[in-house]
Amino acid sequence: MSNVDVNLDVRNWASNGTDGYTNTTASNDAVYCYRYTGGTDGAGGVEESISAGGGTITVTVGTAAQYHITGVTFTGDIESQLSWVQGSGPNSAVITDTDTSSGDGEYSIIVTDTAANCTFPCDPPIKNKPNK
Repeated sequence: MSNVDVNLDVRNWASNGTDGYTNTTASNDAVYCYRYTGGTDGAGGVEESISAGGGTITVTVGTAAQYHITGVTFTGDIESQLSWVQGSGPNSAVITDTDTSSGDGEYSIIVTDTAANCTFPCDPPIKNKPNK
């Protein structure tokens, strides 16, 4: 796996459903929407071959300074291969994928809106493909 960049665009209103954004509900019950770009699929998802080895996924939320990445959770059958650390500032996170076996998983970026004092999840997939 190489080092992959992912961008996260967050808005503090609901999507109309046709603009490529996904709605999510914040801890204060407000509706936000988000859209990922980058990754290996152009939409924040990452798919790599096991033969490529481990690597990193750097996620940056870049819409407004009020949005900070305050957590990353992992689910799926590859979660034991994933870990994260805060990136170079509060708006980025670096996920390490050891990519030692195949499987599907998801990472959920937890974003905090510091102006509204709430948090909300944003979920793209990660897939480690078996060797061909």
